[in-house]
Amino acid sequence: MRIPFRIKFFCVLLAFSLGPIMVSRLVMMRASAEKARDVSGQVRSELLSIVSAELEQNAVGLLNMLEGRGQAMTLAARLLAKQAEYFLEGDEPTMKTLPRFTLELPDSVLAEGYVKRTMSGNLRSVRVGFGQVVFHLPPGARNDKATGQINRLQEMLPTFKEVYGEVKGPAYWLHVGLESGVFVTYPGHGNLPMMYDSRSQDWYKRTKQADACTWSLPVVDPATRLSMATVGCPVRNDKGEFAGVASIEGPISSILQEADLKSRWRGEIRSFVVVRTPEEDSAREGLLILGQRAYDEAGHHHWRTDIERDWLVSDDSEAFQELLRVMTEKKSGVMHLPYKGRDSVWAFASNPDVSFMLVAPETVISQLPNEVVGSMDGLFDNMRNISAIISGVMLIITGLIAWFGSRTITRPLISMAAAAKRLADGDFSVRMNMRTGDERDVYIDSFNEMGPKLEEHLRLSRDLELAKEVQNLLLPRTEPELAGYDISGGISYCDQTGGDYYDFIKVNCESGCSLGVVLGDVSGHGVPAALVMATARGQLHSLSGMVMTPEVRIGTINRFLSNDLDGTGRFLTMFYLQLDEGSEKVSWVRAGHDPAVHYAPETGVFNELGGDGLALGVLAEFKFQSYEGNLESGDIVTIATDGVWEARDASGEMFGKKRMLAIIRDSAHKNAEGIRKAIMDGVSEYQGNGQEDDIALVVIKKT
Repeated sequence: MRIPFRIKFFCVLLAFSLGPIMVSRLVMMRASAEKARDVSGQVRSELLSIVSAELEQNAVGLLNMLEGRGQAMTLAARLLAKQAEYFLEGDEPTMKTLPRFTLELPDSVLAEGYVKRTMSGNLRSVRVGFGQVVFHLPPGARNDKATGQINRLQEMLPTFKEVYGEVKGPAYWLHVGLESGVFVTYPGHGNLPMMYDSRSQDWYKRTKQADACTWSLPVVDPATRLSMATVGCPVRNDKGEFAGVASIEGPISSILQEADLKSRWRGEIRSFVVVRTPEEDSAREGLLILGQRAYDEAGHHHWRTDIERDWLVSDDSEAFQELLRVMTEKKSGVMHLPYKGRDSVWAFASNPDVSFMLVAPETVISQLPNEVVGSMDGLFDNMRNISAIISGVMLIITGLIAWFGSRTITRPLISMAAAAKRLADGDFSVRMNMRTGDERDVYIDSFNEMGPKLEEHLRLSRDLELAKEVQNLLLPRTEPELAGYDISGGISYCDQTGGDYYDFIKVNCESGCSLGVVLGDVSGHGVPAALVMATARGQLHSLSGMVMTPEVRIGTINRFLSNDLDGTGRFLTMFYLQLDEGSEKVSWVRAGHDPAVHYAPETGVFNELGGDGLALGVLAEFKFQSYEGNLESGDIVTIATDGVWEARDASGEMFGKKRMLAIIRDSAHKNAEGIRKAIMDGVSEYQGNGQEDDIALVVIKKT
């Protein structure tokens, strides 16, 4: 039987092509596997570093939140103490309503966040009354002096409500305890034991001994049997002698934020507030736990028994000593060491007083890197499968095509693996400059489009999220209503976010309630500048309820910002103008910002609301000065940032203040919003190359 030549040629061709193809494929698979292992290992290492750094940033953020909440609670406790002194020194009021005691609590409600842990460890809702204060007297404390103090302190209900509204946080108790045994609490509740005496509590004794505002934690709350953080400030009588303590307390569990952390990290994570080698136990080297979830999980805590504090330790003593050394040298960091038998990641953030510690098993931290590496391994597997299919098809069709085709297939795969490695290392500019003339060009084109889109997506997602949050935080939603004034404000950013800022804040002053008009400009642009301004705004609103003169208010904010911005090179200029309802008198403080422009249409004269003042965040101890003036009916005050007069046309010429003054003069017959829009429209039309700087503008017209 004769075998056709074409069959013989096919068999010979197949025999000669099969060997080289198999060898080529073996080499390709080995090289591809090595590349996959190298790239996967590097990607996993980089992602582990990124995730660990994010855990560290979580610790820093939680510490900053703890510090901010602590400052707010301390300021509120001081205000509560001052108000208690004021009412105790006054005449006994004529009784309008009888005081209520802890056993007499009508009109109470079940409020969110107010719970009590039972002896079995379960949580049960607690009834509280937000429209009343409740008194408690220990056995033997009822006398004429106590009765007079109760009558006076009952007048503090509006103060309690105001302070409660200013202190942000879940389930806070506000107390005033006196040396006579009188104890008043808000919101009102009936959960205090009959034998309770505030004078015997740790927070009371610590404050009395220190004779200053003092923090105590953890302490057992007799009303809820939860662990609490308490700040107490001394109350003094008219002779300056110690008369009691005003305190504010909140659950430590709200500081730990473990529910949010578990949702973010999709696994078990523990948070601790610790102190390094406290003075009362200086013989022991370690981290004493001031706050942890376990303090609340033990339902057997009695209000007369102090919480037995635990120590945060690791199974590896040498690694733990290294952690203590690093915490001494750095304000924040991340280390890997075991915790309760599991390899874990420890992230910390410290200030001179306490440290915030996050401990998460390495399985939680490595979950995202493992998923990414698994996806990349799957990608390489798919690529190898595609290569095998193409090689098999080409081997069946012809050995010669398979011989040359193996090299054609291998070259793009190796280039793609190298490009993928560079992309994993963060080089988003990597491109594959080759064409194959077949379906592989789709993969090459898709890969070339991936880098820029991925880089742009990451940048935009971060910037836009932060921009949205910052701008919602900073800008007022409506124009203020103040008798005798027409006010309008607006802002335009050159980036997604910026450092320009304006606000209208109701503030307490010696004459009552006034309106503070604020306009500021942080050095630089973008998210960092917006975050600095967010900090300044938060401090302005935190101090709004305190009675202060304008220069003291701005000086207090300057001290806080100087500490926060020390070493950053950033600063904040601000113009603060204070208006009284129905009054012609205005006062202002100039903190390094350009003077406000005052225009009197009756005379056609422009003046400046000037004065001396240094930018905020530069010198903590700088003494600011307040200036005063009067506004006549129809007078216009314009406060702006330099983005108005420094706007440039296509030739580079500035808009200038003369053009702004001309617009004010021509628009003086309009209302405040019309004048502001005229200035903003004029600047917008003048700019030849688009907006190059943030623009903020506030116009005030006396009516």
